[in-house]
Amino acid sequence: MPHAMIEGNRMWYEIKGSGPHVLQIGGAGFAHLNFTRVTDEMGKHFTVIDTDQIGNGHSDKPERKYTIDSWADEVAELLDLIGIERTHVHSSSTGGMIAIRLASRYPEKVDRLILGATAAKFDFMCKAQFEVRKALARAYGVDAKPLAYDLVTIALSAEYLDSPAGGEPMVEEVARLLGQMTTAENWCSACEAMTEADLRDDLPKIQSPTLVVCGELDNNTPLVQAPSGAGMRYIAEHIPNARLEVIEGAGHTTLLETPERMTELTVDFLTQD
Repeated sequence: MPHAMIEGNRMWYEIKGSGPHVLQIGGAGFAHLNFTRVTDEMGKHFTVIDTDQIGNGHSDKPERKYTIDSWADEVAELLDLIGIERTHVHSSSTGGMIAIRLASRYPEKVDRLILGATAAKFDFMCKAQFEVRKALARAYGVDAKPLAYDLVTIALSAEYLDSPAGGEPMVEEVARLLGQMTTAENWCSACEAMTEADLRDDLPKIQSPTLVVCGELDNNTPLVQAPSGAGMRYIAEHIPNARLEVIEGAGHTTLLETPERMTELTVDFLTQD
């Protein structure tokens, strides 16, 4: 598996497909797995760069304090090391926060930008949810069902969980994958990276045409947050050249629940004149 050495740590990446470059930045824990149901179709239109941020997946997992800042800088360095001067960016969840900072700090590197299921700042309710997840990870481990139950019920719609694809098999799959992709300490540090971030000042600095995509039933990174937060609608309203798309009936994980719709939106947005 290809890796780039960044600040003494190996950062995994994979390139597939052909066409304009699209960098995919996933969420904490699951990282590139967020895009599993869309990557092959995306590869028919684009050269897709998947990566795992350091601390997750196939990248090294040093126990350290993780921040949105450091992850954005590491992504920028990865692009330099693999010789990509400018790319579209397709992001989800934590990856959306990283992408906001990347596009703000390194505008020359980002062509078009897709922000899915993310936030510029969390309100108290969202921060409290992350405290629960940290406690579950420390008490039971990231590969145990208590954390998986919390994640699926906050990230997926009730209808999806009641479908053949949901239920107990989904809980077991989430526990298995999270155990493979991260550690309890790195999971907790990632949660803190998100709850400590305030990206509101980054939004007006973003020069890239931006598509903001939110599931109608997203309870993890909701469309509208309380006054102390900045949710998906806030993001769309404060990036100069952004539009908002709300996917009816979907929860936080639109890439899992509605992959065909997400692929359609992504391809159309990235290929429009």
